[in-house]
Amino acid sequence: MKGWDLFALLALGAIWGASYLFFALGVRTIPPLTFVAGRLLIGAALLLLFRRVSSHKPAGDPPRGAFWVMGFFNAALPHTLVAWSEQTIASGIAGVLIATMPLWAAGMTAWMLREERPSRRQLAGLLLGFLGILVLLFPDLRRAAHHYIVGEGAVVLAAISYAAATVYARRALRGIPPVQAAIGQLLYGGLMVFPLSLILDHPWTLSPAPISIAALLALAVLGTAIAYVMYYRLLQRVGVVGISLVTYLNPIFAVLWGALWLGEPLSGWVLGGLVLILMGVFLAGR
Repeated sequence: MKGWDLFALLALGAIWGASYLFFALGVRTIPPLTFVAGRLLIGAALLLLFRRVSSHKPAGDPPRGAFWVMGFFNAALPHTLVAWSEQTIASGIAGVLIATMPLWAAGMTAWMLREERPSRRQLAGLLLGFLGILVLLFPDLRRAAHHYIVGEGAVVLAAISYAAATVYARRALRGIPPVQAAIGQLLYGGLMVFPLSLILDHPWTLSPAPISIAALLALAVLGTAIAYVMYYRLLQRVGVVGISLVTYLNPIFAVLWGALWLGEPLSGWVLGGLVLILMGVFLAGR
């Protein structure tokens, strides 16, 4: 990997790691459903604009209903769970727990895609990553802090949702250009969340703080539209194996951003769980 590609990969990890910081700042005064709807629809609109002024043109329609499935499992559900959970848990912990996604994906692949059974190394990674989750959550389990455990469980469920969407996309979106797939899942996911936002949050009555509005715009522009463009360009340059390294970088930056900007503590349990999860992800991704 060349120096510029490595720099771009680090930048992408820093951007997506900061997404959890933006979530934490945004949901302080913007309800999770409204925050997620805004992020998805603004991101989809920006990517539509990008496709219009670039050479990325639609190349056929995906199977019927595929975008609805991806919009739910890869956008609407996990984003809402993460936004809701960060009302009670630290953004760094959310980033670490999301990093378990490849572990769940490996298990689902063995179950749903028989031709891609995990190796012994990957199974060891699954067990090691699960141990990391237990270490990370041990203080809350010991204190029986119910509201923390529920929030952390919501993020794990979001990681499982991302994993299910990834396995589904391997077949359902085969041959669909990545930018078109991204636009579809963001747009359809936003259309699912938006009516719930209108019914439950009454966004016209809200008075969000400037920092929350800035977090929403930063996440939509930087963490969605720009990050997707960076991702797809890097994918063409360094391939699937190279781009997958960003999965390992996200939680590291999530913990660092949370500590630097929100004063979130870096306890031994957090650091120990982080190390074990990253080791498990590395083994499962081999």
